[in-house]
Amino acid sequence: MRYILASHFYLGPMSLQYLLFFLSCLSAPAWGDTPMPFGLELGYADEAPQPAQPLSEEAEPLPVALDEAQLALRDLERQLGPYHPGLAAQTIDVASLAVRAEKFDLAASLYDKALHNARINNGLYGDQQLPILRGLLDLYLLSGDRQGFEERAAYQLRLMGSGLPPFDAAELQAAAQFFDATLDALMGVSWAGRGNEILVFHDRFEAMTDAVCESSSVQAGWCEPLSFRLGQFYYVLEYKLDVFVDDARFEPRYTDPEWQFMGREPRLEALQRRLFRQGEKNFSRLVAVAPNDHDALSAMADWYWFYRKRSQAMEFYREACRLRPARFSYPAPLPEYPPIKRWQAFQPAAQVGYVSLAVNERGQARDAQWVEETQERPGRLRRAMRNTLFRPALANCEETNETERLELKLVFFD
Repeated sequence: MRYILASHFYLGPMSLQYLLFFLSCLSAPAWGDTPMPFGLELGYADEAPQPAQPLSEEAEPLPVALDEAQLALRDLERQLGPYHPGLAAQTIDVASLAVRAEKFDLAASLYDKALHNARINNGLYGDQQLPILRGLLDLYLLSGDRQGFEERAAYQLRLMGSGLPPFDAAELQAAAQFFDATLDALMGVSWAGRGNEILVFHDRFEAMTDAVCESSSVQAGWCEPLSFRLGQFYYVLEYKLDVFVDDARFEPRYTDPEWQFMGREPRLEALQRRLFRQGEKNFSRLVAVAPNDHDALSAMADWYWFYRKRSQAMEFYREACRLRPARFSYPAPLPEYPPIKRWQAFQPAAQVGYVSLAVNERGQARDAQWVEETQERPGRLRRAMRNTLFRPALANCEETNETERLELKLVFFD
């Protein structure tokens, strides 16, 4: 048989290339109809992270109070000198007044001055910087300054130990905040040509999650939050990269610098090809750490359902349903655990709308209708909804149940 094939079915160079491409497609873990993770373009309008609002000043008009506070601060600087340790607290108080008055540039400069004072008097790694940094981060959320937030979140993480063991709660909280800010920024940009940056980001947090989930001192409180964040990255990675990767060996005009050597495979695409197993390992470990935790079981089930491993998903959905049955009376878009949430503070063009739809037993939306056609691009919104996969409703925590109608208030991130 082999001889007949070789003799009568000669494969030329182009035919051989297409055959190899077809075989590589058969081995891919995900196909072209991979769902769109909910939270990336569509999210719950009521749950989008919001910045704190400026506080009202009832005692006296804010501009007057702010001017007087600045004058008092200048007088104190002349008396004590610009780097006296007693200046930091009063500088922060004036910065808080500037925030209330919505003088964001002035507030940022005052916080920076207080931060510089703390570094001079307490060293580059003094804990006195932490409350000042938190004030700056709140300010950047309020003003919508993404770049400022990212830079200060990264500085806070370095100050707290760069995510390296031994861990404490403050360091892990800083790491989580840095992860959230970085992933939110990556969701809104193309990943073309950013392979090394994204891999460094992934490798850093994968190693940190591994270490935290193995540490008895922080495992209970932090294995789940970090595993969830790593899972969020995997969902976003699946969507942001094309399922079938362009290969210079099949397309000579492909010019990505990561393909400069024919035998070298970009690691980011290699990670995507084993992405299902990576996510399965991540959530399986979490279930092993917390075997009776509803959120961990739901995360494992969502991952299986997202990849259409329905029999495996149902095992975990049934266990989670027994712990919280009311939640399974209605369907929900995936991933529900861990939820992907964009920071609306950095999304000024976000649009809100209401959608009514039915969800069948396989988690697919049917007959989606926008109740209020206030969106500028309703066609794109409908396509996004069609590409969203839903976690099914369960009858008596056993069988999937089709939902007649479901109404959602959603925000669309352009």
